[in-house]
Amino acid sequence: MVTEPSALDARYGRRPTRPGRVRLLVALGVAVLVALVAVLYVWSQAGSRLQVTVSGYTVVSDAETTVSISVLKGEGQRVSCRVVAQNRYTDVVGSLDVELPTEGTQVSRTVTLPTRERAVVGAIDSCRVLS
Repeated sequence: MVTEPSALDARYGRRPTRPGRVRLLVALGVAVLVALVAVLYVWSQAGSRLQVTVSGYTVVSDAETTVSISVLKGEGQRVSCRVVAQNRYTDVVGSLDVELPTEGTQVSRTVTLPTRERAVVGAIDSCRVLS
């Protein structure tokens, strides 16, 4: 019975592995993965240089809610934000798309939302830069 590793390698055509080569391939794979994650993160954040804040909201009645928003943006950027009112189950009961002016870098607005039932919170659903 032949159990010597070099005889088995010769018999089955296997080449001996070199630990340094395996470590190099693992390190290279990890480096590529880290670089890919970094590139994807930077790419996803490139167009989202907006800072949005809800400074307050008031439930006026069962049919109306006001939401005060503030958006920090680049000079000359056209921005559209969807402002929503939600009920106690977090269902959207009113929404409005608000386009902000290009002038200035900080824009504040108070938006009045008609609602189909009583809201308990006002929020910004999303903001995006328009082309």
